Amino acid sequence: MPNQDIHILQFGTGNFLRAFFEPMVQDLQNKNIPLNICMIQSTGGNTLEKLKTQNFEYHVCVAGIKNGKKVQDIQKITCVKDGLALPNDQEKFLDFASDPKVKWIISNVTEAGMVWKEEGALEEFAESFAGRIAQWLIQRFERLPEAETVILPCELIPKNGDLLKDFVVKHAQNWNQPSEFFTWLGQKVFFFNNLVDRIVPGFPHHLELKEKENDALLVQTEPYSFWAIEGEKSLRHLLPFLEADTEVILEENIQAYSLRKIRILNGCHTYLSAKGLMLGYQTVGEFVADQENLSRLDKMVDEEIIPFLGMDVSELQTYKKDIFARFANPFVDHRLEDIMLNATAKFKNRLLPLIPQFGKVNKGLYPEEISKGLIYLILFYLKNPKRVKDTAEVRTVLDQIPTDISTKEKIQWLTNNLFELEWNPVLEKALKEISAE
Repeated sequence: MPNQDIHILQFGTGNFLRAFFEPMVQDLQNKNIPLNICMIQSTGGNTLEKLKTQNFEYHVCVAGIKNGKKVQDIQKITCVKDGLALPNDQEKFLDFASDPKVKWIISNVTEAGMVWKEEGALEEFAESFAGRIAQWLIQRFERLPEAETVILPCELIPKNGDLLKDFVVKHAQNWNQPSEFFTWLGQKVFFFNNLVDRIVPGFPHHLELKEKENDALLVQTEPYSFWAIEGEKSLRHLLPFLEADTEVILEENIQAYSLRKIRILNGCHTYLSAKGLMLGYQTVGEFVADQENLSRLDKMVDEEIIPFLGMDVSELQTYKKDIFARFANPFVDHRLEDIMLNATAKFKNRLLPLIPQFGKVNKGLYPEEISKGLIYLILFYLKNPKRVKDTAEVRTVLDQIPTDISTKEKIQWLTNNLFELEWNPVLEKALKEISAE
């Protein structure tokens, strides 16, 4: 066990959680609610090593427009006290299951990481995030059954807590766990559905900040921060984060919040990232500064997203305007290549479900702008293979593209094999229009 008490295990060392969750925990530290975090890195990269060299300390720069005024504040983060990398540190990870001080697990392994994967024997350390959580909970049940565990997955997937719990149960069943384990899981482990919302562009290359000299992990974010947790009010005592300075709410149903964000904010990000890169833009701000791009984005939201959300249209229009204003934040340098990380899973989760919904009321046709977004994404992957940052499974499919066919045929092949979509007249039209640009 580390010398420092750990209360929270955090799956994810990326910019988002470091600029979204850590500031909240830091707020609690300042209110004499001391909670310490152990970061868990389960993908490649060197963030954990950089954190170690900085004694797990870094800064968050909040910059943007708040209440009509420009703000630019720096917050020092000191609540991270330890870190581990999986699978190498699997023993250390599992040992935390017997520590009564560890109560919370939070994650942002992205849409690509929150997937079902068959695992081997229980004795073999799992490869998937859900498999590892299941193994940790099995250890918890065996070593410390009286302890409560609160699990807060923040992946941008509707009902993410329910989904993770389903995966955990399925893994435990495959590993032949006793009935007592499943009873305990229902009584002592609390899986919450979550919606998180904050734009985090990353390192502020474009801002003049003295902290840049000595902090390689300085991360910039916008003033807006929103976290909706789904659960009964009686469970409030399990969630100290509700006392943070930013907006954190506990509601019995958050699906409306979740769906509008995933479809509008995140859907727009997915659409404009590939299109923007193919048209030569580097940031979200540059893309929306072009009025033609903004009008296309507006058309997609108005005609291809809002009609299929089943919510008050006037409220959604207000939300859309707020999102577009956040995109144009003059302090934000949100790079399109960063948004393109694991773009396949993002498109499948954010925009792909709208295609059949649109087709049901439009004689089987696909939505025009979403179709263009798909074509741009595929073209980016075809034309920039060295810039593709996606999962091993996606790269395997890309490696299987037949080499003796035309670009159009490759696009058709990926549409079918990567996104499981049939070629459609709207896709044909979209490809012709893009080719003519």
